[in-house]
Amino acid sequence: MTGFLLQVAGEAWSILREASLFLLVGFTIAGMLAVLAPSRLFARLLGRGKIRSVLWASVVGAPIPLCTCGVLPTALGLARQGATKGATVSFLISTPETGIDSIALTYALMDPIITLFRPIAGVLTAMVAGIVTNVWGTRDASAATDSSNGSAPGTEVSEVPLLYLPAAPAANGRLRRFRRIFAYAFRELLGETAHWLALGIALSAVVAVLLPASLIERYLSGGLATMLLMFALGIPTYTCASASTPVAAALVLKGISPGAALVFLLSGPATNLGAVVVLFKFMGRRVMAIYLSTILVMSVLAGYALDWVYHRWQVNPAATFGKATEFIPESVNVAAALVMIGLLVWSVWRVPLPAEWITVRDWFATLTGVRLTAARLRAAAGIAVAALYLSSGVFTVQPGEVAIRTRFGRIVDGHLGPGLHARLPWPIEDHVLVATDHIRRIEVGFRSAARPAPGTQPQAWAGTGFAARTASADLFWFQKEKVSDESFLLTGDENIIDVAFSAQYQVKDPVAFVYQVADADAVVRSVTIAALRGVLATMTVDAVYTTARDEVEQRVVRDVQRLLDAYGIGVRMVGVNLLSVHAPDEVHAAFRDVASAQEDKILIVNRATTFAQEAVNLAEGDAAAMIESARAFKDEKVLQAEGDALAFTLREKEYRRAPDLTRFRLHLEALEEILPASQRIVRPGSADVKDFDLWLLQPFGGKKGQ
Repeated sequence: MTGFLLQVAGEAWSILREASLFLLVGFTIAGMLAVLAPSRLFARLLGRGKIRSVLWASVVGAPIPLCTCGVLPTALGLARQGATKGATVSFLISTPETGIDSIALTYALMDPIITLFRPIAGVLTAMVAGIVTNVWGTRDASAATDSSNGSAPGTEVSEVPLLYLPAAPAANGRLRRFRRIFAYAFRELLGETAHWLALGIALSAVVAVLLPASLIERYLSGGLATMLLMFALGIPTYTCASASTPVAAALVLKGISPGAALVFLLSGPATNLGAVVVLFKFMGRRVMAIYLSTILVMSVLAGYALDWVYHRWQVNPAATFGKATEFIPESVNVAAALVMIGLLVWSVWRVPLPAEWITVRDWFATLTGVRLTAARLRAAAGIAVAALYLSSGVFTVQPGEVAIRTRFGRIVDGHLGPGLHARLPWPIEDHVLVATDHIRRIEVGFRSAARPAPGTQPQAWAGTGFAARTASADLFWFQKEKVSDESFLLTGDENIIDVAFSAQYQVKDPVAFVYQVADADAVVRSVTIAALRGVLATMTVDAVYTTARDEVEQRVVRDVQRLLDAYGIGVRMVGVNLLSVHAPDEVHAAFRDVASAQEDKILIVNRATTFAQEAVNLAEGDAAAMIESARAFKDEKVLQAEGDALAFTLREKEYRRAPDLTRFRLHLEALEEILPASQRIVRPGSADVKDFDLWLLQPFGGKKGQ
C-alpha cells in the first residue's frame, strides 16, 4: 500500500511539474480578462439576433475560465438581462468546455494539435446548439416557469453579478488593478476550481498507476463505443475543464484514442447533472434535449475528426504528449510546481467544500449512518497514517530476489528468500531488494532508446486507423543514441576504431554488491572499458575488423571477471558483445575504399586461381582421355589379332579336311570383298568345283559407260 501511494504521489508530482507553469500563466490571463473586460458589453451583444447572439456568446464564453459552479448563475443572469435562449445555451457550453487555464493546461500535458482542436470544437458545439435552440427550442408548457420566481437548487441568481466578474477597477493606479487581477485569478477563480483541480490530478495519477495499458488497448482504444462510453461517464461525473485535462492525458498515454479523450473533454465539463437540472427547470425539456443531443453529436464528430487528423499526419500521441515542458528549464518547472502546490493547499484550506462533495457526504451518511465530520476525518486520517507507517515494514521478496534487512544501518539478515517478510518501520529498520536472477546490462559507446516499463504493452489504436506500435528491433542502431566519448579506442597498430559494445552481468553476492562499493554498475562499466582497451592494444585493426571478434569478447570476459573477483563486489560476468566495430566517421570513407580495394584484390586473385585450376583440370582431363584412348586402341588390336589367329586356325583345320572345297569358298569370299557392288554369276563345272567361270555384267539401272 505504501508503495502504491508513493507511485501515485510520484505521478501527481510529475503532472504538477509539467503543468504548473502553464496553469499559473492561464490563471493570470484569466484574471486580466475578467478584470479588464467590460461586463455590460456582453449583455448588449448577447440579446440581439438569433444567430448573432449565439456567435457572440460562443466566442465570448470560450476564453472565460468558469466551471459549472460559476457559469450557471452567470448564464441565467444573462438570460434575465435579455440574452436569447440560444445565446444562453451557447454560453453554458463554450464557457465550461474551454478557458484560458484549461487551454494552457492542455498544451502542457498534451500537444499542440489537441490544444488547437479543443477550443475550436467547443466553440462550434456551442454555436450549433445555440442556433438549434433559437430555431426549434420553444419552451415546454409543462416545464415553463417564471425565471424571476424560480431558482435551481443551490443557485441564487440575483446575488451573482454578470459573468461572475468583479467590477471594473477604479482609476486610482495600476497597482490596485494588478492586485485585483491576481486576487481574482488566484483567490476567487483558483478557489472555485482548487478542489476539482486537485481531484483531477489525483485521479489522473491513480489512472496512470492502476489502469493497465493492455485493457484499454483491447477494449477501449477507440471507436464509437469508446466515445459513447466517455460521453456517458461525463454526464454524472462533475469535472471542470482544467480537472478533466490531466485525466484525459493519462487515458491517452494508456491507449485511448485522442478522439475519445476529446469527447470526454467536451462532454464532461458541460453535461453534469447540475447543468441538466437547471436547463430543465428554467428552459424546458426541449432545450435540455437539444443541449444534450447537440453536445453528443458534435463531440463524437469532433472525436472522429481528431482521430483522422492524427492518422492522416501519422502522429503518435504517445510520442507528442507532454513535450511542451522540454524547452523550459527544470528548475523553472520545479519552482512553478511548488508555487502551485502552495496555492492549491491554501485554496483548499480556506474554501468550503463544493456543494457536490457535501451532497456525496450526506448521501454516505444516510447510507451508512456515519456522519463525516471534520474531527472524524482528522481521526480517520491519523489512524490511516499510523496504519500506513506500521504497514511499511511489511514487504514481499519476489522469486529471483534476495532481501537484505538492516537495523540502524547494521546488516541483520543478508539473505532473505522469496516470500512475505516483516520488519520494524523506518528509520529503525530498512531493507534492500537485490535481483539475483536478473541479467544486468551496461552499454558503452551508445545508449538504447527509452523502453516501455515492465508490464506495459505497445499501444495499438484499434478502431481509429492507427497501426500498432512496433517493439524495438534487434538490429543495432535502431533507436540508439551514439556516445562518441566512450567508443573511440586505440589498437595495437596505432589505429583508432569506433567500438560499441554491451556487457551482461549478474549479482552473485548481494551483500557485497550493495555494500562493498558505492556504485557497482559504474565499477563494472569502468573495468569492462579498461579490459577492452587492454585487449585491443595487443591486436591489429584488421584482425579486430574481421576474424578476432570472438577472441576479443572471450578475453574481455576473462579479464573483467578476474578484476571483479579481486575487488570483491559480488558480480559474475555473463558475456560481452561487440555490436559495432568500424572506423571513426572522419576516416570511415577512406577505410571503406581500402576495404573495397582489398576486396577487389581478393576477387582478382580468386578469379586467377579459378582460371589456373580450370586450365590444369582441363589438361589433366585431356591427358587422361588420351591415355584411355591408347589403352582402348591397344586392347582393340590385341583382341583383333587374337580373333584373326583363331579364325586362321579354324580355316586351317577345315582346309586339311577339305582342301578343294575350302579353297573354292575362300575364292568366293575374296570376290565378295573385292567386288561388293558387282553382279556375280558363278558356274562351277559339272564334274567338280575345281574351276569356275566368272562373268561380269553391268549392274541393273546403271549406264553403259560405267
